[in-house]
Order: sequence, then structure tokens, then C-alpha cells
Amino acid sequence: MAGGVIALALGAALAGAPAGMAQDPAGPVDAVAGTERQGVLGGPEEASLSWRLKGVKHGQVDVGKRLVGIGTVRPFVPNQRVRAFVKQGDKVLRRVNLRIERVAGSNAGVFRIRSSKLVEPEKYKVGAVKIATPEQDGFSGTSRSVEIHYPDLDPGDHGGDVELFNKLLDKKAYYTARGGSYGSATGRAVLAFRKVNNMARTTNATPGIFRKLAAGKGGFKLKWEGGGKHIEADLSRQVMVLAKRGKAQHIFHISSGTAATPTVRGKYPTYRKDFGTNSKGMVHSVYFIRGYATHGYPSVPTYPASHGCLRNPIPNSLFIYNWIDYGDVFYVYG
Repeated sequence: MAGGVIALALGAALAGAPAGMAQDPAGPVDAVAGTERQGVLGGPEEASLSWRLKGVKHGQVDVGKRLVGIGTVRPFVPNQRVRAFVKQGDKVLRRVNLRIERVAGSNAGVFRIRSSKLVEPEKYKVGAVKIATPEQDGFSGTSRSVEIHYPDLDPGDHGGDVELFNKLLDKKAYYTARGGSYGSATGRAVLAFRKVNNMARTTNATPGIFRKLAAGKGGFKLKWEGGGKHIEADLSRQVMVLAKRGKAQHIFHISSGTAATPTVRGKYPTYRKDFGTNSKGMVHSVYFIRGYATHGYPSVPTYPASHGCLRNPIPNSLFIYNWIDYGDVFYVYG
């Protein structure tokens, strides 16, 4: 009888309890809290991504340098990877899978991606995408965009920027020296570039010239693309071009005949070559009609100054002499 009374009293107590409460009032609270903690600690972690760019000043990275992006992920979760990339405009230059490494003494993780050496004028940025895992949510994000900084170079300069500049000049067929010195050879190539592009006729480079070369622009367009191996002398721009396979191979600044002693125009085959210096001071002469020739000479100003020949700089004259063969055609115009 006593047991029945106790059971009845317990039943009445539970009947008066709030809905959803189990027999032990602490039970459901612990159970719900436990479920919530499990969702945070045992399930996917939320994550945030931020970027830091190395070697960037005022939104620019120096030409020929690498863009280095350091991605920071918070919080750190072991054994997570990202798919990082470098973009040039809308073009993906590089993709790589990277492990997120923990920063010592921190609850953050990092990964690093770097570009190749950047040259072309464009906007660049780095970014990353992470696929969701049971341990951490997925995320994605890109850095701010940066542009290329091109230096102002002058005769006498040295270093990596000059070396890259010389390579770009050579790539567009301007005859120059290799290496990191801005000497007279680079100056003559810059002068030829300026003549071809109708700029002031000096030997000084500018950031604009560097940028144009880096973009693959500023070269010489042949008038006779189908002329085979030949020579073009554009008197209006005072340049001479050695051409082959439909492209300019080497471009030189020259000085042609004055108004009183003009250079003959037309199409003429090479018929004679004289090695060395003659009595008139003509160096390594290559003749295309009568006494008209291209040859080295001590004075090669930026304007027409000869008695009709195509003067070229003496440091270039032997190369020009050796490149031109008997029968190679001169196209003289402008």
C-alpha cells in the first residue's frame, strides 16, 4: 500500500512538470548543451581568410619581381589544404595545392603562394579556394589587385632592371648588348626604338618605353614581309632593318643623305662588300648600287647627314657587314 502511494505521488509530480522535461530535471539541459557543443567542436569549423602581400609598395610590384601572397586562416584546423592561384587580369597564371600550416603560439594557420617574375603591364592578384571538410567549412577569397612599376632608366645605370630592359629591347629586334649595364649599345638601341616610334631622338629610356616593351609593343613593321632575307632602310625615320622570315631581326639607327646629297630610293641587290676602313673613313662597306653603301662611320647623328650612303654606328658595322650576303636586297624608301 505504501509503495502504491509513492508511485502515485511521483506520477502526479511528473504530470505537473513543464512539457519536454525528463525524469531528471538536469538531464535535458545537459543533453541539449552537449548537442550544441558537439556542433561547434566536433562538426565543421567556420573559417576566415585574409591576405598580406610582400614586395608591394603603393599598390605596385617592381618589374621582374615576384608577387608573394601570404594567406592567413583563422582558426587553424589540422590537415587542411587550399587550392591557391595567381591571376593576371582574368587569366590564371598558376595553381597549386598547399597545406595550411599552424603559426606557432597562435590559433591561426598560414600558406604562401608566389608568382613567377612579373613583366607584362597588367593587374595581378592572388587567391585561394578551400573545399569544405568534416573538420572545417569551405571558403574562398582573393587579394587586392596590384600593378607593375617600371623604373626610369638612364645611361650609366646598372643592375637587374637594366638587364631585363636589354632583353626586352633584344626581343623586339633592337640591336643591343646583353647584361646589366646601360652603356652606349643600350643607348643606340633606345635611340632606334625612339625613331621607330616617332619619339624624341635621345638615348634616354623612360618608364613608358619600358612598359611598352614589356607589353610586346613598339617593334618595326616590315614594308616587305614577303621579301625573304633582305634589308629595309626607312629614310623618314632614319632606321635600317635586317629582316628574315617575314620579321625584323635587327634594327639600327642610321643617318642617310642630306637634301643636297640624297640617298637613292628603290630596290637594289647587294653587289659588293669591302672589309675594313677605306680612304674616306667608311668602315666595312656593303654596296647596293654604284657608290651607295651602308657602312660604319665615326659620326652618325639623328638626322640625315651623309653624302648619300647609309651611315651606321661603327660598333655595329662589322655585325651588319657579316649579316648581309651578296644578292640580299636593299629596299630603300621613306
